[in-house]
Amino acid sequence: MDYNFNWTAVSGGAPFVTFSPLGIAFNSVSISKLDFPEKIMVGFDEANLVIGVRAYDGSQQAKPYDFNSRIKNGWTRIGCKEFIKYLQMLSGIDFSQAKKYIAKFDDTAKTLIVELKDKSAIYNEKN
Repeated sequence: MDYNFNWTAVSGGAPFVTFSPLGIAFNSVSISKLDFPEKIMVGFDEANLVIGVRAYDGSQQAKPYDFNSRIKNGWTRIGCKEFIKYLQMLSGIDFSQAKKYIAKFDDTAKTLIVELKDKSAIYNEKN
């Protein structure tokens, strides 16, 4: 049987995406899942309150965000204060205190997915 072990999975933890008043931050595991892209694009499914993040594909309809070059101490952040305010208004979730979500990676779509309605995806530091 063939296995493809990730030898940093246990020490890296889960793929976290954190929403704060300043923007969206990604930990080293979520960055790795995206395969360290130079730029990303962020999509939003408003009806389902789902955020999708994938490597920028050159699409004229998407705004690219610098990503890999911004990694510092294993994290990278994109600034999007106005979007966070909008997200807070739509979802009723208070992002004045940072909220850390466990993201899922869709291997077929090569997209990191955060379901904001999924309360089980919110990582509580006290867990």
